[in-house]
Amino acid sequence: MSNVYLYKTDINSIDYDKVSSLLTRDIQKIFDPTDQIAFKLHFGERESDTHLDPLFVKSLYNELSNFINKIVLMDCNVLYKSDRSFGQSHKNVAIDNGFDFAPIIIADGEDGSDELEIKINLNHFDKARIGKKLDNYNGIISIAHFTGHDATGIGGNLKNIGMGLGSKPGKLEMHKAFNLQIDQEQCKGCEKCIEICPSNGITIENTAKINQELCIGCGSCIGSCPEDAVKIPWNASSSKDLQERIVEYAYAALKNKKSYHINILLNITKLCDCVNKKQEPVIEDIGLLASKDIVAIDQASIDLTNQNFIPEGINPEHQTKYAEKIGLGKRKYKLIEL
Repeated sequence: MSNVYLYKTDINSIDYDKVSSLLTRDIQKIFDPTDQIAFKLHFGERESDTHLDPLFVKSLYNELSNFINKIVLMDCNVLYKSDRSFGQSHKNVAIDNGFDFAPIIIADGEDGSDELEIKINLNHFDKARIGKKLDNYNGIISIAHFTGHDATGIGGNLKNIGMGLGSKPGKLEMHKAFNLQIDQEQCKGCEKCIEICPSNGITIENTAKINQELCIGCGSCIGSCPEDAVKIPWNASSSKDLQERIVEYAYAALKNKKSYHINILLNITKLCDCVNKKQEPVIEDIGLLASKDIVAIDQASIDLTNQNFIPEGINPEHQTKYAEKIGLGKRKYKLIEL
């Protein structure tokens, strides 16, 4: 049984310095001053205003910087079309959203193809494709804004680590989204996709066409298309399979690394922070959860939230059950209020 710490608060009255001080006492039991630490987080999209509050991350960063020599903020590029599809524009969004107080590392590089293959030999993957720059850090502190999700039911630490640290090709693998298609009505034949395609897998005949035999599944064409004409088959994987595949990627990213996990149960929205628009919270604020056990903290988050916002037919506990099965942690926990 793992300890999960609960700091009850709401978004309007939270004392970031107090909670950072409390969490640091526990974090110091895990990390040494010489450790190289990556804060894994989601910087939010430009139009979002309910994403992770940078003031909390800054407070914790400042507190931990008193005894840890190197800490950076880290994420990987997203698969869908966004300013967060490429390294530099991703950093720009992070800075504009208030994450301007620490070094920012986009672990899979400028185009999302800078990756490290980690052997895991699990049910879905023999190896996982993780952002390469993660290899420079021996510790991860995962700070996840806990939300709903239309495919996995919820998004917490398992998703923050698994999906979040997969390279672009890794994200395609998790979604089984290999058969990219061009919307012929949206495509203007501008050739931007041809310029960025590393396998010469796209041709233009008035509009773009993808040669599936030549496509290597890098995903670069998705973010580069100004018309958003490259379509991702999001439904290629079932919710159950997607949850398992994300969990296996989390297993890979955490392999041989120290870790600590924080879920922010404030401004909980129906969809995740990848939605580039304002969202309204769907339940009352609960507070912050923290644990060294990634499975226990996500299970506690599921237990504490009203699951009326989860799409019908999706069981978000499948991810915690599968994570426990492959040895990532334990679902049984002791909830300790700070």
